[in-house]
Parts: sequence; C-alpha cells; structure tokens
Amino acid sequence: MRIQDAPIDARLELLFEGLIDKNTYYPGQLGPPIRVQRTPHYAAINSGYKTDTFNLVISKRLGAEGPALADRICGEFNAAKLPAAWWTCDELREDAFLEALRRNDFVEDEVDVGMLAELSELPELNPPAGLEIKLVERPEEVEAFGHVIASLFNPPDVYVVPFYEQVARLGGLTERPLKLFLGLVDGRPVGTSSIYLSGDGAHIFDISTRAEHRNRGYGSALTHFSLAFARRLGAKIGALQASPDGLGIYRRMGFREVCTFRIYSNKSRLAD
Repeated sequence: MRIQDAPIDARLELLFEGLIDKNTYYPGQLGPPIRVQRTPHYAAINSGYKTDTFNLVISKRLGAEGPALADRICGEFNAAKLPAAWWTCDELREDAFLEALRRNDFVEDEVDVGMLAELSELPELNPPAGLEIKLVERPEEVEAFGHVIASLFNPPDVYVVPFYEQVARLGGLTERPLKLFLGLVDGRPVGTSSIYLSGDGAHIFDISTRAEHRNRGYGSALTHFSLAFARRLGAKIGALQASPDGLGIYRRMGFREVCTFRIYSNKSRLAD
C-alpha cells in the first residue's frame, strides 16, 4: 500500500514517532542534567537551557489526561523560567487540552505542515555547481554542523553550539540512526540536514543554509541528498515538517500534506 493511501491514523503515527525519536535521541544519549520523559502518547525534553530549541513537548492524542498533563509540564517550565515549545496537530485537536496550554501562557507561535513521500518516486536532482555534501563523521564536523544551525537564529542561539559540542564527544557517529550532513562550498560549511532512520521511515530535519548562501538551491540539494542516502539504506518513506513557504519545494520531490502541526510557546510570558 502506498503511504498516501494508508489510514490517516497510520500516517500521523509515522510522523509523530519520527518527530519524537529524533528530538529525544541526542538528549537521551547525553543524559543528566537533560531530562527526557517518554510515553506512548507524548515526549517531553527539559534540557535546562534557556531556549525552546531544546525544551520540547510533542504530544499525540492525550484524552482526559491532557489538561492535567499540560498544567504539570507547562507549570514546570514556567516555574523554572525556561522557554519551551509544545507540538501537536490540528487533526488531533482536543479543546480542553488547548485551553490548558492557553491558561499556562503557551500560545501559538508557529505552524508547520507534516508531509510524507514514497522514496521510490524521488525525482532526480542535479546539485548546484560547487556544492559538496558529506555525511558527518568527525567531531569537528559535528561542531561545524552546530555553528550553521546556531547562525539561523537572530540573535544566534548561544545554547546550540555547546549542545553539539557535547554530541561531538559521543562518538560512533556513522553507526547511529540519526545521520548528520554538511553542505560545503570551497571547503566551508554553508548548510545542514539530518535524517533519523526508523523502520521504513526516513525522517528529515535540520534543513538549513547560512543567510549569505541562500536562494542558490543548497537547501533542496541537501534535502534530496539526505533522502537518496536513506533510500540506499533501505528506507521507503520520507517524512518531514515543512514551513508553509516551503511546500512547493517538497511537493516537487513527491511529498504530500498529511497534517498541520501547531507549535505553542511560553516565550511571550517569559519576555513579559
């Protein structure tokens, strides 16, 4: 069965599991003081950093426990004055849970679109001239990856580079299910991507390009390279979360919309 013909619950499960697997992977490997909670219905990562880049909650359908869970977890982040982001989606909307987010001053901050594709139908793509893409294998390449990610924020997120410096010390980079990629021009890192491999799924994240190198096709090339790499390892389905502005790029690679992710944050509360 083609993934687009699968029941919506199966497609949502694939998207959520990839999102949870990737975002809990390095925090779980690094261990304390980072705290990771994971159940069949949600995952919560508290890094202790003052950034919602690494403080995340990702929840599926929570049912009756949702409001109390939101009160507890949001309350912990608010009491510690830690920015955090809570991911859920419209297709699993639960009004009482959303009201609990609001009363804890977690308000909608971002909208992304969950998309899936059959990797057997991935079209060919010629990379831009001068761009080299490589699998991250050495600690210094992990640190370079972190510097590119940090540059996306304005001002730069000062917690990103220290996080990836810790990741660089884990070792065994090429044997891990989370693969990192660097795009280089004249030997200098200009972009990133990552793939989390789980069963038949290849979940793509961290598509980024330094500001001074944008609009040259590097992001598309990194996406395509990562998916083709995963396909060679046996992955059959590509999964990602796209900003509304990027939908056209991913549709041309065969991705189709599945759900609308809503991301809620307490950043405005902490700013006040």
